[in-house]
Amino acid sequence: MSALAVESTVAPLWAGRLIARAACRQELHVAQEGIPAPASPVFTVPLECKLETGLRPWDGPVTESSMCPACLRALRGEPEPEKPRIVPAGVAEQLPAAAPDPRGRHLRAVPDPVKYAEAPLPTEHAGHPITWSGWQTAPILSHYDPSCEWCGDAGPGEMAGGRQGHPASKTIPLRRFIAYRCTACQEMTAYEQVGSELRVVTHHKSRAPKGCNEPKESL
Repeated sequence: MSALAVESTVAPLWAGRLIARAACRQELHVAQEGIPAPASPVFTVPLECKLETGLRPWDGPVTESSMCPACLRALRGEPEPEKPRIVPAGVAEQLPAAAPDPRGRHLRAVPDPVKYAEAPLPTEHAGHPITWSGWQTAPILSHYDPSCEWCGDAGPGEMAGGRQGHPASKTIPLRRFIAYRCTACQEMTAYEQVGSELRVVTHHKSRAPKGCNEPKESL
């Protein structure tokens, strides 16, 4: 059964050939040359692309966009597209080199951010050791700017809590400490909590340049 309508007056490659459509899809297929047109749905029909089942003869309009791409390639004698190469998981593959910029610009690699040694917490105060908790992300307060006053990093930084002594001890009374640090430049200050006040115990000066992490204004 031939196609009854085409997009141009030029005889298409599938002229005079059986056009069939799978019952569950809209894509049209071309049967191999010499296949007679059945009067009812056909099964196991050799097509230009493969052996298909559950096909129905088609006598409606035929356009190139509705044709099976594999059938068109077979009719035109074109090779099959190259299948993507599967790389096994866990195998490193070298990426191709970047093509030169067509506008003649020189591309520069952006260096990784500089990492500074972690600020050390004071191990003792007033001759007695301090026990510290691990660093945790500092809470964000609506009335407090979390950015670092030294390097300008947006933050938030980290904080750690410490304690010394025991409430029942007469020789080593209980003392509480708190420390804040910037995770970008490692500027850190440790305080002793005395009532509602914070007294500086130690300050770790950052080695980062002043304002190095402040946001840059876009041009």
